[in-house]
Amino acid sequence: MNKILQLCLIFISTTYAFGQNNDNVKYTLNYVEKSDKVLITIQFDSLNINTVKLIIPRSAPGTYELTNYSSFVDNVKAYTSSNKNIEGNIGEGSYFVFSDSKNLYISSITYQVDIGKMETTLLGSYASSKVRKNYVGILGYSVFGFVEGLENKQIVLDINTVTDWPIFSTHRPQKERKKGTDSYFIENYAVLADAQYLLGEGVEIYQIANTKIPLFVAVYAETETNIKEIGRRVLKSFNKLTSYFGFVPMPHYTVCYEFLSPISKRHDYDFSMEHLNSMTASFDISKAITNYNSNAKIGSIVHHIAHSWIPIRSYGTGYRPFEWQTAPLIETIWLNEGFIWYISYYTVLDNKQILDFFNEILDSAPDYIKKKSLKELSLLGSTQYSMDFRIGKNLFSRGALLAYDLDVLIFKETNGQKSFKDAILGLLKWTEVNKRAFRYDEIASIISKSVNVDVSKVWKKWQKPMR
Repeated sequence: MNKILQLCLIFISTTYAFGQNNDNVKYTLNYVEKSDKVLITIQFDSLNINTVKLIIPRSAPGTYELTNYSSFVDNVKAYTSSNKNIEGNIGEGSYFVFSDSKNLYISSITYQVDIGKMETTLLGSYASSKVRKNYVGILGYSVFGFVEGLENKQIVLDINTVTDWPIFSTHRPQKERKKGTDSYFIENYAVLADAQYLLGEGVEIYQIANTKIPLFVAVYAETETNIKEIGRRVLKSFNKLTSYFGFVPMPHYTVCYEFLSPISKRHDYDFSMEHLNSMTASFDISKAITNYNSNAKIGSIVHHIAHSWIPIRSYGTGYRPFEWQTAPLIETIWLNEGFIWYISYYTVLDNKQILDFFNEILDSAPDYIKKKSLKELSLLGSTQYSMDFRIGKNLFSRGALLAYDLDVLIFKETNGQKSFKDAILGLLKWTEVNKRAFRYDEIASIISKSVNVDVSKVWKKWQKPMR
């Protein structure tokens, strides 16, 4: 049977017991074997067709770039309660609209996402979902859109796939996985989008023992790997970070690894990405972890898990609430990245030579970067952080060197009683109390009050252009 027809039949058979009085939004993800596409269904209380916009993300927290995920979406349809369907049309932005002269009310939308095309088109492996042998690896924001106005409602998610395929999600990580179908209750769209969904017999799961929270490793590899060795490195990284911060904000955590055969020489498999309660790392098979190595480099793991504290749970304007229809202008990427580089490498991993690396990056920067203030460079990096990675490297280097200068000042002024760590804990506490993003003009004051030291001189020094 035609794969697309199979997907459509799955949707038609989906129950409408969801009901008009249920305040949840229901999502269903269907995947049939050997297809490059997934079918997404969104069900909701009836809305006037002329008011509905289906938003497809163009960016996600921490990506600092525009990604046209709508270009992989097709066959968009809205349905009335009597199952009449209306074709969706692409709007002026990253959304689809529906129109009908009879002023109909609709209660569900379906669309397909071509993951095979997505992986071929997007050169950064970290930005794409994947369809490989016995494996579908899904980044939530690459396939799930939302109906504008419903993004803060609770969500019920059903996943249906090949009957004997295990299903794993970072929403509810567990060693024993359900096969063929599973359901999740999710707080809102942002939580749905910033999670990962791994389907198929090719996924190996390992739960690390003796941890403060449930800690998992999920691996899909097209070569030999040693998942227990990956787990050892993850646990070492996790323990070092929890020792530094003194508390764990995540209810559970998953490190997702892919070791893939490159689909072209132009595709990049060297980036990782942080998420709400997980991180993803996509590498080519030459980087596979196979053997125990007591001296293995764990900086990338430390760095990305550390993002669970900053900026995921303490952040500046633009990071949250997130603007899914575009890459929001964020003034504090240097803080998000640079402060975590400093914590991860200089402090937690005790790599004091990393300062030379940061200074070398600043010294070799092109004029167009040196002429920008810290805020201006961050705004530029909001969409081009990795597109021209000189922007990204200069952002995290300036932020890390600012952190170092703050550390030196705080240590000196408090006679060694406080450090940059107290400044970071102050930012985390401030966000916990105020439950909002901090404004740019509040950062220096929050840090100063946290350590009882006036940091304005160091702050002003690093706000200026390098030239």
